[in-house]
Amino acid sequence: MRIHGLLRKHGIGTVAALAMTVGASGVCAQELTVTGVQLASVVLSDVRQASVEKQVLFGNDVVETTHVVVQLSGNPPLMRDRQGLFQSWDLDPTHLADNGFVQSEGRLNFKVFNQDLSPHNFPMRVTVYYRANGELKFGFFDVMRAN
Repeated sequence: MRIHGLLRKHGIGTVAALAMTVGASGVCAQELTVTGVQLASVVLSDVRQASVEKQVLFGNDVVETTHVVVQLSGNPPLMRDRQGLFQSWDLDPTHLADNGFVQSEGRLNFKVFNQDLSPHNFPMRVTVYYRANGELKFGFFDVMRAN
């Protein structure tokens, strides 16, 4: 089920997420930690063609799995699967679905959304994870609407 279907099901009208990106924003990617790190916000100028990605550094880690969790206001967290669909998550880190994001040149690019988010309310909390060397490292961000 795509996120917009879940949002309608749970009565949520907007989505927000924080993001640390490289590119137009000019912000450099960060490394994730086992205690978590707050990443820069992402502000969507056009929610009808929303593309939300987060790029992070992984240093010397040997990345084994990658994961994305989205939490809508007042609702339980949802985990993203490899196909980009969101499903319930029981909060057990060992049950996170592997998203299979590819690492390149010391960076991981988490693709969270690429869809019309206009029917939804903002904000939304997004947490990106990767498992490496027996540890789960993560960072979180919020996505917001420009107007």
